[in-house]
Order: sequence, then structure tokens, then C-alpha cells
Amino acid sequence: MKLKGKVAIVTGGGKGIGRVICLSLAKEGGDIVIVARTEREIRETARLVEKQGVRALAVKTDIRNEEEVIDMISKAMDAFGRIDILINNAGVAYKKYLVETSTEEYDEIMDTNVKGMFFCTKYALPHLLKRGEGRIVNMSSGSGKHGIPKLSIYCASKFAVIGFTESIAYEIGGGLQAYAVCPASVDTEMYRSLYTDEPVLKPEDVAKKVLELCLPETTLPSGSSVEIYRRPMRVV
Repeated sequence: MKLKGKVAIVTGGGKGIGRVICLSLAKEGGDIVIVARTEREIRETARLVEKQGVRALAVKTDIRNEEEVIDMISKAMDAFGRIDILINNAGVAYKKYLVETSTEEYDEIMDTNVKGMFFCTKYALPHLLKRGEGRIVNMSSGSGKHGIPKLSIYCASKFAVIGFTESIAYEIGGGLQAYAVCPASVDTEMYRSLYTDEPVLKPEDVAKKVLELCLPETTLPSGSSVEIYRRPMRVV
């Protein structure tokens, strides 16, 4: 139980990769704050987390909304009195040629994948810095390393995640470390909505790496981007 007594916030925790990350951290003893826009989904994740013998707090939050993020962080602190881990996992994508992409779709992608990460990190960071240790893990993608046709805005958002992670790693220093995770295609509802081919990873593959990055014995330099393929896993 290497995370016993630790508190982790997981955005996009209602389903898919986020839910599996919540359960992976809970199995190591971490208490979990589950964040997403769908009440039913986060409550189900909370129920599954509590079956691991740890505490869970489901907070319905649109991370694109600054005031809702501030409220979510406040509720997490009121419930647990600390924040040790922040997993910025929430994300959206549209598969379209650039000329077919609407401004509304652009805004939804960038506001969720980048601005939401900014809000959650900005308001969790003072509590992490106060403790002087902890982890921030930001979900990028293989699409954050290489451009892909019909995913130009999604790729731009995931490239931004890597730059954001490298920058804050320099800012925070010390025992607080930041990482970006860059999976290949993962078997999720979002991937299935975009592609018909078989994904190469399961959510459990991503959650395993996220958990490793959150454990005390992690030795990877802060700011690293971790690419996840079938195996082996490569750090760049």
C-alpha cells in the first residue's frame, strides 16, 4: 500500500482510462477525488474505489469552468485536508479535416485538453507546493508527439500538454514532480468513436504506467514524457 494516506485528484475519472487510474491508485491505498461532468459515472467510480477500502469523493465538475475547478479543489481540501497527486486525464477529440472543424469544436478541444489542465494545476499547485512533494501527471498522447491527419486541433492540444509539463517541471522543482504520458491508441469510448481499427493498448496499460509515476520510488526526471506502446515503454 505505497500510497496509503495520499490523496489523488483524477479528472475524467468517470469512465475509461480515468476510472481505471482511480482504481489503480486506490489499490495502492490512495484516497481518490473523482472529477468529471457526469454525476452518474463519477458516483459509480466512487463506489468501485470505496470497495478497495479507501475513501472516495465524487465532485461533478466542468474543468473548463474556472469557478467550478476552484470549488472542486476546495471540496477536496475540506474532505481530506491535503492533495498529493493530480492526474489531468480529461480530454476530448473530433476527427475532422481542419477546414471542416468549427470554432465551437476547436474551443471544446482546447478548453478541455489545455485550459482545463491549466485550471486544475493552477489551483491544486499551492497545496502540492505546501507539502513539498507529490506528482502531477498530465495525459498527452502519441498524437502529442506526431501530427495525425484529421486530428490537427487534438494534436495541437496534446503537443501543448507536453510543453506545459516541461515548463512547470522547471518551475516547481524539489520533491514535486511532473510528467506527461503519451499512449498509443487506447481501447476507450472516445477512440472507438473516431476509428474502427483495433487499438493497441487497454486502459489498464496506461493506468499501470501512471501508477508507477506516482509511486515514491519513481526515478524518472521531472518533466519527462513517457510514450506507451504495446511494450516496451520508452522514455524520451
